[in-house]
Formats: sequence, C-alpha cells, structure tokens
Amino acid sequence: MQKLSNDIVVILGASVFLLLITLFIVVLLMAYKRRDYKHLKEKRLLEEDFNSQLLRSQIEMQEQTFTQIGKELHDNVGQLLSTSRMLIGLAERSLQTPPDTLLTANATIGKAINELRSLSKSLDKDWLSQFNLLDNLKAEVLRVNAGSAISAHLHVQAEPALSSSKQIILFRIIQEAVQNALKHSNCKVIDIYFYKNGTDAKITVADDGTGFKNKENKGMGLKNMQYRTKLLGGAINFNSSVKGTSIVIVIPQTSEQDEN
Repeated sequence: MQKLSNDIVVILGASVFLLLITLFIVVLLMAYKRRDYKHLKEKRLLEEDFNSQLLRSQIEMQEQTFTQIGKELHDNVGQLLSTSRMLIGLAERSLQTPPDTLLTANATIGKAINELRSLSKSLDKDWLSQFNLLDNLKAEVLRVNAGSAISAHLHVQAEPALSSSKQIILFRIIQEAVQNALKHSNCKVIDIYFYKNGTDAKITVADDGTGFKNKENKGMGLKNMQYRTKLLGGAINFNSSVKGTSIVIVIPQTSEQDEN
C-alpha cells in the first residue's frame, strides 16, 4: 500500500514536472512569436519609411530639375521665339500684302509662345505648391472640347479637400483616364464627376465608348493610375462594357494639418 502511494506521488510529480516544462516551452514560443512579430513590424515600418524617404527624395530631385528646365524654357527658348515673332511682324509691316504663309507662321509662333509659357509655369515649384485641381481640370476639358469631335464635361458636387501635392497626383490619374478614353474608346462624350463619399473624395471618369475587352491585360496607363492611386492611399476600380467605361477613384481626404 505504501509502495502504491509512493508510485502515485512519483507519477503526480512527473506529471507536474512535464506540465511545467510544457508551460515553459509555450511561454518561450509566445515570447519568440511576440518578438518575431515586433521585429517584422519594425522591419515593415523601416521599409515603408525608406520607401517614403526615397519617393520624397525623387520628387525633390524632379522638382529641382523641372524648375531649372522651366527657367531655361522661359529665359532662353521663349526669348528666341519672341524675337522670331518680332522679326516676322516687322516683315509683315514692310509688305503691302503679306502672304498667308507669313501670317500663319506669326500666329503659330504666338501659339507656341503661349504653350511654352504654360509649360514653364507648370514646371515651377512655387506654382506647384499652389496647384488647384479643378482649375486645371477645367483647362483640360476646354482642351478636349477644342477638338470638337468629343464633348467633355466636369460635374462637381463636392470639391476634394486635398493638399496641393495630392491634387497634382490625382490630376495625373484623371488626365491619364481622359487620355485613355480619347485614344482607345472611340467615345463621343467624357464625363468627370466629383462626389463626397463619407469622408472620402470619390471621382468617376466615364465615357460612352466601346470599352476594353481584356481587363487583365492592363496597359501602362492603367497601371500608372493604379500606382498613383495607391500612393494616395486610395482605391481605383475599372468597369468596362460595350456601352462604355467608367473609372471610379476613391481617395481619403486629409486636412492640411494632417499633411504636416
């Protein structure tokens, strides 16, 4: 009887010991998993910070380059064109009946000077910091309508509350969508809609064209739109059929204070 009691004590002791070892191993595994998760989280944050810093550096370099190009265009090429137009003007006044080719050349150079001024202005860093999305989209709509073959319309129910840098990226997305419609859809009408979707900005670019057949075989333009939307922390959806294509963009809105 005494021996049986001793065996029970030994068995219970061994069981408790094994249980303690098991608990110890479980605690170690949990601690390792927690440390591993923390390490992965820190690594992910470092990668995101690195990518953010890299993107910021690239943008800064591009801004410096664009500013320099803008100044060169305005100061050098612009002056050359202005001088050429002045000489053509003098030639016109010296002729009693200037030929049509000379008049056309004068008008063409005048248009080139205006385009050059707009381009050099768009490359200026100070102008970029004051970029207005809707004003530039209105100009884009006027440019499309100037061709008279396609009718473009801008519908604004709610103006997006985005920083100027985000407005520039969103403008490029919408511009890419419009260009895709112009080049590939055989459409007659393009509509751009701005809504407010809760706290988000919702933008739809719709056309009445033939659509694109294979959604999986996305061209570079669609991939660029997806990438830029991702930079803004938003989502983009493509809906295409024989009745037309609509591209829906949803962007989270943040105040200027959140941007800083």
